[in-house]
Amino acid sequence: MNRKYIILLLAMVLCMPVMAQKKTTTQKKQTTTKTISKNAVKSKAQLQKEKAALEKQRKEASRKAAELNKHIKSNLDSVLILDNKIGKQKVAIDSLNVEVKVLNDTIDSLSSELKRLEKELAIKKKRFAKAVVYMRRNRSDQEKLMFIFSADNFSQIIRRMRYMKEYSTFQRAQGELLKEKQMEVTNTQNSLLNAKTRVENNLANLRERKHSLEVMKTSCETQVNFLNKNLSVVQKQIKDYQKKEQSLNAEIERIIQIELEAARKAEAERNRKAEEAAREKARKLAEAKAAKESAEAAKKAAKTAKEKAAAKAALEKANADLKEAEAEDKLERKKMEEWKSSSADVKLSGNFANNQGKLPVPITGSYSIVGHYGTYTVAGLKNVTLENKGIDIKGQEGCSARAVFDGEVSSVFQYGGRYVVMLRHGSYITIYSGLSSVGVSKGQKVKTRETLGTIGKDTDGRYVLQFQMRKERTRLNPEQWVR
Repeated sequence: MNRKYIILLLAMVLCMPVMAQKKTTTQKKQTTTKTISKNAVKSKAQLQKEKAALEKQRKEASRKAAELNKHIKSNLDSVLILDNKIGKQKVAIDSLNVEVKVLNDTIDSLSSELKRLEKELAIKKKRFAKAVVYMRRNRSDQEKLMFIFSADNFSQIIRRMRYMKEYSTFQRAQGELLKEKQMEVTNTQNSLLNAKTRVENNLANLRERKHSLEVMKTSCETQVNFLNKNLSVVQKQIKDYQKKEQSLNAEIERIIQIELEAARKAEAERNRKAEEAAREKARKLAEAKAAKESAEAAKKAAKTAKEKAAAKAALEKANADLKEAEAEDKLERKKMEEWKSSSADVKLSGNFANNQGKLPVPITGSYSIVGHYGTYTVAGLKNVTLENKGIDIKGQEGCSARAVFDGEVSSVFQYGGRYVVMLRHGSYITIYSGLSSVGVSKGQKVKTRETLGTIGKDTDGRYVLQFQMRKERTRLNPEQWVR
């Protein structure tokens, strides 16, 4: 019995380390599981936090990119406006320099003329003074008579009398010449003074314009430097803009082609109807002539009184019909000629062409041109070429597009979330793009300066109207047409 207890006790002693080890292992496993679970929870929270931080960074980067794009667009607009102003300022300065040169030449000429006139005036004053002195010395009638009758003979008396009379006339003439010369000198002095004043004013204007030009150049250079630092963004913006414009222009060209084809067909139909009417009148005229010839032949062939009377009546009717047919044929020919040379389209085209350089700007309120016609570069802006099929006109909030001339709305369509209105002025077409709303419809007649629609705000907060012109399919430079 004791032996059994001893064996059992030994077995328990031997099993205790194993049990303790298992317990420790279990505890370790539990601890590890708890740690892993805790770390997993921590990792998920961390990931969510990092994701939120990345999203915030993405939004901030997107905001900064949008702000940079807007700033670049604003700077590019400003550079284009300044570049245009600088060009105009240079032209004005050149014009003032030419005027100053002309005025300086005029001043030199007037100065020389004044010296000559003053010299002549001095001579005339001297002559007049001598004449006055002489007349004072011989002013009494007695002295005059003594001078006349102291002559040696009658012939000398006559000559002295004539001399006294002519000298008196000469003296008066000298006085008048002296007055005229004095007036001439005064006028020349005034002209010289005016010319000098104008030169001073022009020089002051020149100084002011040159200073303004330097300020504009400095501002332009600052903005150009900013654009050059962000050249890749600038080039991308221009590329995106030109891609949109190419797409819009393709649509405009397609619509113009359709309109031209429709106009050609309508013209052909009008020609066909006119020619058909002309042929009908010609046929009636030919029939009337044939009827007259037949009536004349019948009259000649008539024998009895009854036949003669019938032939006479038939001839009279044939003559009347022929006269009416000739009048109708003449009228039709005249109408054809007038229609060909003086159609409404021809007149409107002529009037439109006569107003080149006089058309009103197609936007209401104050404006700036931020995009010129054709392909061009901006001084200082590296590797950037701008291209435009029309001109871009930047206006103020609430500005509207307006017709530059009388015409008819040939098309209204939407493109890129904006409206485009096309007007036809005979063979000329004007195109207004960038409208947020329109107040006209296809086929409507419009007058010069009539509102077509409201100009919408673009993604950069600008109100820009793109204005194009065509003569049929030939592009025109709007800057040469609007004043």
